[in-house]
Amino acid sequence: MKKLVLYAWLFLSATVICTAAFTLLIIFRPPIVVLSALLFFVAGASSVILLIETCKKRSAARTIIDSAVIHIQPAVIYAQSAEEQKTAERFRDNFGIYISSFGILLGEKVIRFNQSGVWLRKVEIGQDYISFYYGEKGKRLQNVRLLYSRPGKDELVGIIENFRKDTGIVPVMAS
Repeated sequence: MKKLVLYAWLFLSATVICTAAFTLLIIFRPPIVVLSALLFFVAGASSVILLIETCKKRSAARTIIDSAVIHIQPAVIYAQSAEEQKTAERFRDNFGIYISSFGILLGEKVIRFNQSGVWLRKVEIGQDYISFYYGEKGKRLQNVRLLYSRPGKDELVGIIENFRKDTGIVPVMAS
């Protein structure tokens, strides 16, 4: 999530710089104004497009985190000093996997479903994994399988109920 915010700031900065450069070119009119203006216009337009895409991805990531049904911490990092603890916290943020009825957040990678025509079709919980089958209607389903130790019975019942309530899909228990 932090990388998405950083990318958004970088693309916003690039947009502002390109806009300022384009404006200065129009005001001062150097000898190669057309070529320079075209270059800054294309760079600025590209950064605006990337900024919009990053903001959409960040918004989807925030939605997934806020409505997470499952949070998987694939690595546990222990620290002995306060400084090592700060470093461990940074790593912990990067390693988290969030699963909600809107999609999956794997670090900075966002897998969306139940929006924009992509629907979650099946959830399978095995002894050491959880699988999600999703895709558009009439098209081949995509599959994401995450390593996940099956939780205790009470937590598992809560996860199944949340998926059933939010998506209408009852997770299948694999043997």
